[in-house]
Parts: sequence; structure tokens; C-alpha cells
Amino acid sequence: MTTLSSLNVATNLAADLTLADSVNPSVAADATNLSREAALSATASPSSIVTIPSGIGISVLETYTPEGVLSGAAPTVSWASDSNDAVTLRMKGDYAAQTMAGHFAGLGSALLDRFKTTGSDYAQSVSVTSASGVGGLTQSSSGPTGKIGLTVRTASGTTVEIALESEDGGLSVSIKSSATLSESERNALAKLSDGFQQAIDGLGAVPPKLDLSGLTQFDTSALASVNFQYSVTGDGDASISASYAQDSASRSLSVTSAAGTMSMKVDTSNSALWGTGAQRAASVASYLQQFDQANSRGHGNAALMSMFEDGFSQMNDDYGTASGQSLPGTAYAPWLQQSDAALLTGLGDFSASITDASTSPNPMRPGEVDSFSYQVSQTTQLAGTDQEGTISQRQQSHLSASYHQALSGGGKPVLTDSTASQNYDYMRIDDSAQSTVQLATQRGVLLNATLNQSSEQKTRDSKYERGELVSDVTTPKTASRSVDLRALLEPLIDNGDAARDTAEWQQKLTSVHAMILLNASS
Repeated sequence: MTTLSSLNVATNLAADLTLADSVNPSVAADATNLSREAALSATASPSSIVTIPSGIGISVLETYTPEGVLSGAAPTVSWASDSNDAVTLRMKGDYAAQTMAGHFAGLGSALLDRFKTTGSDYAQSVSVTSASGVGGLTQSSSGPTGKIGLTVRTASGTTVEIALESEDGGLSVSIKSSATLSESERNALAKLSDGFQQAIDGLGAVPPKLDLSGLTQFDTSALASVNFQYSVTGDGDASISASYAQDSASRSLSVTSAAGTMSMKVDTSNSALWGTGAQRAASVASYLQQFDQANSRGHGNAALMSMFEDGFSQMNDDYGTASGQSLPGTAYAPWLQQSDAALLTGLGDFSASITDASTSPNPMRPGEVDSFSYQVSQTTQLAGTDQEGTISQRQQSHLSASYHQALSGGGKPVLTDSTASQNYDYMRIDDSAQSTVQLATQRGVLLNATLNQSSEQKTRDSKYERGELVSDVTTPKTASRSVDLRALLEPLIDNGDAARDTAEWQQKLTSVHAMILLNASS
């Protein structure tokens, strides 16, 4: 018995008829008769094999989309203005990139470099539309969106706004000024070029990083404030938003990502609190050590804490030029200003916090969350006049964390709905620390200088074996100390080392400064 091949006879016959007409009209009738006979044969003999001659050498019929547009046609790239300037050339290399970081590569610095030369407003954009009319070469309307802004206010009051945006495969940039800038203002703005791009590149990296150093050190004689905004949405775990603002009185930072959130603010309005560069560096280094210890103890997110530390370091690296303010009660002798400054951190007052995104890794006990939250701050109160006064500076920190830990090895347990997996320690941490310095001076005399420090650590360990709570233990740890700092300095004050500013005096100030820094485990 012969085999039947499934064929769409009508379709193939129509194709053959068309083929015959188009290839050789003189044989069209023969082809028609042949096709009719084949059709009758196929209908009369279901068990027969019907073979239709193939159309060798015939082009494949072009396909159209449901919208009536030719499928496979190249997308349309449209530019707002026909130009070959440096910014447009950069955009031509960026707009088709596969990542948001690629879309903005070198673009922020190119905009500011252009403004230095021309000083004029500027706008350019490119959009990509497929032949079907759908926007986006590599993205769809539901794809990620990136928006970056830099707003700079000059000392004369002029506002300059820079904007970059990537959406639906398109890319747009603009820069506009509320008034004409002077040459010095244009130069100061152009000096932000590298810093602006470094901030963009850092946040676009994997994992993201903070690089604000080029924005924190702007020329304050020409520029009054800087405000940086960065946002990538719709990009899953890569979505992130950040903002940084700085003027003569304060600096503030906030970051939100899939890993968690952070924020910090530094008050730079009173330069009397600013210590020497060495004192600030020592204080920052001590705080970074405290942050590392807190993150290790609370099992925090290492990448997020790294960003937090970078932000804290960069915001406290250099406050600019001091305004000549002095601490109360220090006018009678230069060594009083030195001693009082050494007994303080040398940092502007600040507040900072970091919170990791919480998770519930145990399906049998969803109420047990892995979490990490840490806050740290410094506040200073000054009272009096140049001749006499009091100073009180308080540093404090608080850590709240919880995490699951395997009974053996201390790593993360693999927790499932199975009772056999429920062998772990559920740890809860609650720590706090304070360090307070109080000073009083009067007519060239250091009346008193005291240090009071305290710390409290509380650890709760709930131990489970095969899902059963076998122990629940809370372990507290406290520490405190009080130090008469005046007594440590008095011998050097009495024998004249302080007045002569000897090496011994400076060494003593350095050692005392190290004592007053916050220590959560003291």
C-alpha cells in the first residue's frame, strides 16, 4: 500500500499557477491542465503520493506583520538635530548599548566639557522605532528607564541644569542655564566634568559603588551648591536611585537599591568644629572600623556597607576653607584651641543610617527575618563667648540585627519545609554605644575636660533542632568608663609644653584624641 503525504493542494496549485504565469506565459495552459489532473488524482486515490514540482529559484514571499508593515525591516533612528558635535558623537556610540551604564558612558562629562567651550544651552536626542512602529531597539516600553540630573547654582545665583535620560531605546540630553555664566563660573562648572561622570559610572557598576569625591570638592568661590540625582527603574536587582546635595552649610546623601537603603547628612556650617586633616582622618578611620565591626556582628550586606563607608569617607574628607570661627573660651591662648579641638572628633556633626532589605528564609517560621539596621550620629553643643564657654559633644551608635546560622560551621542554613532541615540558631542583636566629651574654659584656663563612654551589647540565641526550640539564651554585655582628660594634659600645660607647642604636646594631643572616639565594644 502506498503512503499518503499530507499536502495543502489548493495552496500549492495556486503557487504553481502563479509560477507558470510568471516564468513562461506560453506554458501557462499546460501547467494549469497538469495541476488539475494532479488534483483529481489526489482526490480519487487517497492512498496515492502526489508530488507537486518545487519552485526552484523562486524568491521567498515577503511577510508582513498584522499591522501591515514589512517584517524584518531595519528600525528607524531619528535625531532631534543633524549634528556631529562631540556630544552627538558620544550618543551615537552609546544609544544602542545593552546596559544602562553603556547608555551613559562618557556622556555626562561630554556635556560639561561642551558647556565650558560654548557656554550656551544645548539639547539632543535620538529615538529608535522599529518598522512595526514599536519604540526601542534593545528595550521595550516595559524596559528599564534611566534618569540623571545635575543642578548647579553659582555664587552669583545662576542655575545650570543638566539632564540625561534613557528610555525605550532612546537617549536624550540637555543643559540649560538661567543666565549667562562668567568665564570663572564656566571653568568651575567644567571642573565637575570628571566627578560627574565618575558618580554616574560608579552607580552603574555591578555591584554599584559610590564615587562622589569629584562632586564634593567644587570651587566654592564660583559655585554655591551642587545637587546630583541618579535613578534607574525597571531593571530588577540593578534598579537603584541616589541623590547627593551639597552647599556651604551641609552635605546629604541617600541611596535606595534592591540591597537596602542608606542616608547620611553632615553639618558643615561651623568650621570651629573642624579639626586638623590628621584628626579628621583618624576619626574617619575609627568610624570605618566601627562600621566593619557592626556589619560583621550583624551579618549585614557587605556590598551595601561598602557603599555606606565610601559615602561617609568622601563626605568627611575635606570640608573646604574654614571661615575663621573658633571654639568658645579659646581666645586667650592658641593652645586652648588646640587642646579643645583635640578633645573633639574634628568632624562636623552628622547623622547616618543603613538598613538592609529584610528576608524571611525559613518557610516553616516566616516571622523569623534576617535583618540589619545601623544608625550613628554626632551632636555638639557650644555655649559662651571667646573668653569663656562650654562644649559638649556626643557620639552614639545603635545596631539592630537578626540572622539564621547553621548549628555546625556557622554558615547560613538551608531551610526548607522539611523538619530535617530545621537545625539552626536564630540570632538577634541589639547594641548601643555612647561617647561624650564635656569641656569648660574661662579666661585662658581649662577648667575641666571629662570623657564618659558606655556600651551595651545584647545577644539572643534561639537554638532549634529538628524544628524544636531546645534553648533560648540572652547574653548581655556592658562596659563603661570615665576619664579626667584635664589631668592628662595638665602636666604639659603647667611646664609650658602647651604654650611652646612642643612635639611632646602634639603627641599627647594625638593620644588623647584617640581615646575620645566612639567604641561600641569598649
